[in-house]
Amino acid sequence: MKQSDSHDELSINFELGLYELGRTLYPRSRRVLDGLVVTYAAAGRHEDALKASAELLQADPENARYHYNYACGLCCLGRIEEALVALDKACALGFKDFEFLTNDPDLAPLRDCPQFREFQKKALVQRSQRLKRTEPG
Repeated sequence: MKQSDSHDELSINFELGLYELGRTLYPRSRRVLDGLVVTYAAAGRHEDALKASAELLQADPENARYHYNYACGLCCLGRIEEALVALDKACALGFKDFEFLTNDPDLAPLRDCPQFREFQKKALVQRSQRLKRTEPG
């Protein structure tokens, strides 16, 4: 293991310890649970990340980012069809970050799916509409 890899692993394990302690102290905190989702995923603990994502979705089923993270977890576990459904829901609820969607390594298995290209198109359209609203004139 390279030194940077061991440093990254140490950092991730440190963060996991903090978030897991936070989860014990604040079991209803969405912020803590959200941090666990991201950190579990970074640690390669995709089952745990998916379980935490599902809890967030129960707490706030209209949150586009929670659906997006759930789709990422499903995709990392090879559950492609379910991931597409979750990503569709995220987009329907307003997820529109074209660059993130396009470059997210968790979604790499979806990149050849026609539905994924449709999600990209929708995000691109939403981005251009947002840019038009912010243009002076």
